[in-house]
Parts: sequence; C-alpha cells; structure tokens
Amino acid sequence: MPDFQPEDDRLIVKPLDEAAPADAETRRGEVVAVGPGRPLEAGRPHPVAVAVGARIVYSKYSGARIQVDGVEYVELPEDEILSVSAE
Repeated sequence: MPDFQPEDDRLIVKPLDEAAPADAETRRGEVVAVGPGRPLEAGRPHPVAVAVGARIVYSKYSGARIQVDGVEYVELPEDEILSVSAE
C-alpha cells in the first residue's frame, strides 16, 4: 500500500463496496491514512476524530477518487463522514 500523508483534516479511504448497487447513495470504506488535523488560529491542529483502520460511511458523491497502482482510494475531508461503523 502507498505511504499516504494527507494534509489537514483529510482522510484516505479504501472503498469496501465494490459491488454496491448503482442507486445506493452511500458507500462504506476503511480509513488507510489520516492527516494531522485542521489548523486552528493558534497554529496547532485540531485532531481528526477517526483513526487508521476505522470503517466509515460516506456519500457516494464525497471526496475525490484517486487510483494508485490500479487500486482506487477516496480522499475526503473529515466533515464528509456520515458515520463511523461499530464493526
């Protein structure tokens, strides 16, 4: 797996729903990289609330799709996470 280093409050997610129905509005994925957090006025980052390995739900329209070595990932900001899975 590539060594991702997202900026600010960005996440890199590996989609888990390759066979999701076309009409499904949400997607599931596993977080593979997390940025340091959004910078606050004092200069320190506000930490991201999810960690690598978390399974999340996000809108199919969220983020940007990227391909690395033939594998698709989604880069999205933390505020586009709809829920964190309890699995």
